[in-house]
Amino acid sequence: MEEQRDNHSREGAKQGDRKWYSLIDKIWAKPNLEEAFKEVKRNRGAAGIDEMTIKAFESQLEHHLEVLQQTLKNKTYRPKPVRRVYIPKADGTQRPLGIPTVGDRVVQAAARRILEPIYEARFMACSYGFRPGRSAHLALQKIRKDLDDGYRYVIDADLKTYFDTIPHEKLIGMVKDTVTDGSVLSLIETFLKAGVWEDGSFQLNERGTPQGGVISPLLANIYLHPLDQAMTERGHKLTRYADDFVICCKTQKGAERVLKSVVNLLEREMGLKVHPEKTKIVNSRKESFVFLGHVFKPGKRMMPSDKAMTKFKERVKEITKRNQTVNIQQLVKKVLNPYLRGWGHYFGTGDVKTRFQDLDAWIRRRLRSVQLRSWRKVRKLHREMRRRGWDNREMPGLRMTAWRSSHSTYAQYAMPNKWFEEIGLCSLYLICKDLHPQRG
Repeated sequence: MEEQRDNHSREGAKQGDRKWYSLIDKIWAKPNLEEAFKEVKRNRGAAGIDEMTIKAFESQLEHHLEVLQQTLKNKTYRPKPVRRVYIPKADGTQRPLGIPTVGDRVVQAAARRILEPIYEARFMACSYGFRPGRSAHLALQKIRKDLDDGYRYVIDADLKTYFDTIPHEKLIGMVKDTVTDGSVLSLIETFLKAGVWEDGSFQLNERGTPQGGVISPLLANIYLHPLDQAMTERGHKLTRYADDFVICCKTQKGAERVLKSVVNLLEREMGLKVHPEKTKIVNSRKESFVFLGHVFKPGKRMMPSDKAMTKFKERVKEITKRNQTVNIQQLVKKVLNPYLRGWGHYFGTGDVKTRFQDLDAWIRRRLRSVQLRSWRKVRKLHREMRRRGWDNREMPGLRMTAWRSSHSTYAQYAMPNKWFEEIGLCSLYLICKDLHPQRG
C-alpha cells in the first residue's frame, strides 16, 4: 500500500513539475465559490471581526458570493484581519488561533480547492497531516511498522511555534516554484499579511500563517515539503503530521547524524526553530516517546499519553458534574456519547483493551452518581430497586449526594451494567473490540 502511494506521488510529481497558469479564474468561478462555502458551513466555526455568522452569510449567499467574485476578478479583494483567540493547551500554555471572517474563509477554501490537487501530486508519502485520504492513524501505523522493522532509535522532534514563525518571503518563493499565476501569488500574500485584531488594536504579522485559517495547513505542508523531500531522498524513515514529526533510525550514531542535518536544514536554510529541550533521541526499546497524543512504550505498545488521559478525564468530569439534576438519558445521548465515540475511535487502535474497560467502569460510576443526585429522594432509588426485583423487605438508607454511594451494592443493583445499555451509553471497550476484530 505504501509503495503504491510512493509510485502515485512520483507519477503525480512529474505532472506537478509543470508550471501552472491562469488559476485565479478557477478560484473565483461561481461553482467553486459555492462548494467552498459548503465546506466552510460544514466546518462551522465562529464569526470573524465583522461579527457575521455563517447563518447570516448564508441568508444572503448569492449577494455575498457575487461580491467576493467581483473583488477577486477586478483584483480589489482585501481580507480583513483575523480575530485573535486563545485556547488552552495540555501543558497549561495557550495556543493562539486566528479566526478569519466567513467571507475570507470562503475565499481561502476556494483557493485551497484549486491549489491542493496541484500540490498533492508533489507531496511525499511520509506526510500525513491535513491531506485528503491520509490520517493520524496512518501515520501511527507507519511508525509502528518502522519500529517492527528494527528502526529502534527515534528522533522525537519539536518545532517551536512553527505556524507563527514561517517566513513569508521564503514561503511565497516556494509557492512560486510551482504556481506562476501572479494573481494567485498576490492572493496568497494578502492572506499572509492580513494582520491580527486583538484587544481592540491591529497588529501586522510579518511571519507565520495564522492557525485557524482554512488555507494555513496547506501552506504549512508546502513549507515543510523540502524536509520531506530531503529525508525521503536519503532513505530516512520520516513520519510527519503537520509540524509534528519523528524519524526512526537503526543506530544511535545514525540518529545523531540525521538530527544534526535536520536541525541544519530547518534552522539555517528554512528559518525555523527546533525546540532544544523537547527534541531528543529515544531508544524505543528502553524509553517512551509521544506522537499525536499516543505514547509508544518499550515493547512497541501504543496507548493514550498521560496528557491525553488527563484531558479526557477532565472533560468527562465536566460533562458528568455530580451537582447537576438532569435527564441522564439525554445527557448521555446528546453530550457524553459524541465525545466518547470521537475519543474512543481516535485512541482505540492502540493497546487499550484493559484501559478502556477500566474507563468504562469509571464512567458508569460517574453516571450512577449523577443519577442518584438527580433522583434526590432515596425512595426513588428504592422504587428502581423493586422494579429490578429487590425482594428484601429492608430498604437501604443512602446519602444520595455522596460519591461513595455510587459504588454501593444498592446503586449497582438499581443501575446495573444492563441499565447503561438500555439508555444507550457508548462503550469504549466495544469500540476497541470493533477496531481489533482479530483479537476477538
